[in-house]
Amino acid sequence: MECLERSRYLLLLIILSGLSLRLALAPYSAGSDLAQFYGFAGTMIEHKACFYSYADATGFWNKGWPYPWPYVYGPVMAYILAFIRYVAEGSVRAFWSGGNYYVYVDPTWAFSVKLVFLLADTAVAFLLYLLLREKSKKLAILGAALYYLNPITIHVSAVYGMFDGLALAFFLLGLYLTGRERLSYALYGFSLAVKHTLVFPALLSLWDAVLGGRRAVQRIAFFLLGGLLPFLPMILLCPSSLKGLPDLLRGLNVSYTVPLSYSMNGVSSLATYLHMTEGSDTLPVLRHWYVPALVLLSLVLIRHAFNRNLAVSAALAYAVFTATYWRVNPQYLVPLVAFLIILAALEGGAVTILSLFTAVYAGIWPIMQPSAFWFHVHMENPNWALVHFVDAVTFRVFSDEPYVAYSIGLTLLLYAVILTATVPHLKNLKAWLSERKWVRA
Repeated sequence: MECLERSRYLLLLIILSGLSLRLALAPYSAGSDLAQFYGFAGTMIEHKACFYSYADATGFWNKGWPYPWPYVYGPVMAYILAFIRYVAEGSVRAFWSGGNYYVYVDPTWAFSVKLVFLLADTAVAFLLYLLLREKSKKLAILGAALYYLNPITIHVSAVYGMFDGLALAFFLLGLYLTGRERLSYALYGFSLAVKHTLVFPALLSLWDAVLGGRRAVQRIAFFLLGGLLPFLPMILLCPSSLKGLPDLLRGLNVSYTVPLSYSMNGVSSLATYLHMTEGSDTLPVLRHWYVPALVLLSLVLIRHAFNRNLAVSAALAYAVFTATYWRVNPQYLVPLVAFLIILAALEGGAVTILSLFTAVYAGIWPIMQPSAFWFHVHMENPNWALVHFVDAVTFRVFSDEPYVAYSIGLTLLLYAVILTATVPHLKNLKAWLSERKWVRA
């Protein structure tokens, strides 16, 4: 009992420390996506259920968008953004002056949107604690701290401002509520309606449903229900708006990943660097990113057939995504850190060591960055004291080569984690195939 109370106090201390740091940073910085979110919110308020008819970049300036970036996510975030803009208002100013383009985000808008992301981050840390405490309360505390105090999770939610942690929170809640099967699978589906970058863990949950035998149809039905429910107002009130949704969600065409400092996939970074410096045509390498993805994901699916731990298998599936997808952005590392912590706690041996090291390694990127840039580029009246402080605690690396090396290191570590956790289970497949052969004989 005393140990339980102490772990709760430690968790509270971690949450208070991490939340205080986030709250201190959030009002004084903004990434470019936060400015674009303001435009998306305005379009949702204006067109409501027909939002997706206006979610492409056509006529972006007349829509009040600062950038020609389409809305490429499920509807959940659009609903949230519209609600925040309606309640908190705020503003975004975009204009040309002296040949330069300026985009300024009002601190009210920046903080209001980030508050949702900070709450999601906090929920993830708490859910990690709940998921891991049965294994070990010490591991649960360590996991919560490694996630919540990690520089990359702080940067994404409190400095730049992106919502990967929100989708992750719903998926982890589904893992925690495994005993309530219908709700659990509905949450897996719902997480995709928040952000579809969790597609590999979601596919793993569907594979788990198929392996469930007679309950497979029910599980899949609730997964689909959770994923489709946010689309229901659009389906009922403006179904024609969903025609262009597949094109939007498909994302960008495969291309070189510039700037290199924001490319987290080692293969893509190296291919882009060789193209930039040597003029090599390495784009075919990027176009075939799905080949290693299918190979590695198959290994995870095989492992899950013999070791039905959905939390571990979903974590490995997301590691496959970040190890192979052609464009891995920094915000994708937020779920990666959480899933690596789950792997480290629930596996053992080399997998634990590699996963912990990779989770720490992921946190190096914001420290390498000139992260103070986001504290002044979109802030009309920057807090210069905070800008100078962030400059003092970061390395401010501007050249491409260190980021290429970083991304290669991250990808190699992820391959090591995946192969170490899956290849040994191939012996189970070999034994199973041998048994089938013997039965036929």
